[in-house]
Amino acid sequence: MIVTFTPNPALDITYAVPFVALGESHRVASVSERAGGKGLNVASVLTSMGGRAVAVAPVGEMDLDLFASDLGARRVPHRLVPSPCPTRRSVAVVEASGRVTLLNEPGIGQSQRVWDRIADEIAALAPDASTLTVSGSFPPGTDPDLVRRMTRLAHESGLRVVLDVSGVHLSRALGLGPELVKPNRVEAAQTLTGLGRGEVPSVPDAARALVAAGAHAALISDGTNGLVLVHEDVALRAHLPRPLSGNPTGAGDALTASLAADLDGDGGLPQGPEAWASVLRRGVAWSAAAVLQPVAGAVDPADVGRLLPTVEIEEIRP
Repeated sequence: MIVTFTPNPALDITYAVPFVALGESHRVASVSERAGGKGLNVASVLTSMGGRAVAVAPVGEMDLDLFASDLGARRVPHRLVPSPCPTRRSVAVVEASGRVTLLNEPGIGQSQRVWDRIADEIAALAPDASTLTVSGSFPPGTDPDLVRRMTRLAHESGLRVVLDVSGVHLSRALGLGPELVKPNRVEAAQTLTGLGRGEVPSVPDAARALVAAGAHAALISDGTNGLVLVHEDVALRAHLPRPLSGNPTGAGDALTASLAADLDGDGGLPQGPEAWASVLRRGVAWSAAAVLQPVAGAVDPADVGRLLPTVEIEEIRP
């Protein structure tokens, strides 16, 4: 089982419009509201793909019923910690062309009591779990050692850790040896700058630098250039032959879900290029399938099956 932790959940609101013209009024063709935030999306994707996951998140007391109802309707097991802080809103304006404009509220900082209750929930779930994912942004004022604390808790409980975070929250956790980190190219550069590494000349070099800083493996998403993975002496790039049109807001969460699914169970990290190539093929296929969905946190297994054989893998030479 996989436990997903979302430090900064949101009520995800998606507006579908023909196009966006700045300064003009727009008629919305359709609107959806759902419990969102990167970790909740990860759990939703895992559930839709037949995996076992439990989503853990702090949620404003006024939104608890809405979140519980939505997650229940999607059959996503969850442990929601009540918070006195209102839940933020995240608005995605999706044009007919596939272009997406995101408006993300920052959220409100949680009390130490809320974070302690989150830690208690993770510890209670650990005996039945194999992996913890930590995904997304953090409310302003969050303790920069929060991810480090959760990583230590997970390791002490026998869980592997997948981190989809960046900046100081990632840099302070690297020394504890998270099994896998997966920032995007910009986030990786920001994290390495914070570590005093200066400008890194390439994405593979950034992945190697994250491994050198403590991560067992680093996977960096690089837009239409695909994914770059570094683990020990393995360095691979995975991508589709051509990018897909659609809604990319949930692609990274579907990727995290796929990676966590591959770590679930009794085994550790994949070993060798062939094993990692299989992992990356699934990761790209799940991520691409999410682009074809109108909202984040969903994939169609049929899309995954169709896309899987099209994924291309390249070895990156030093």
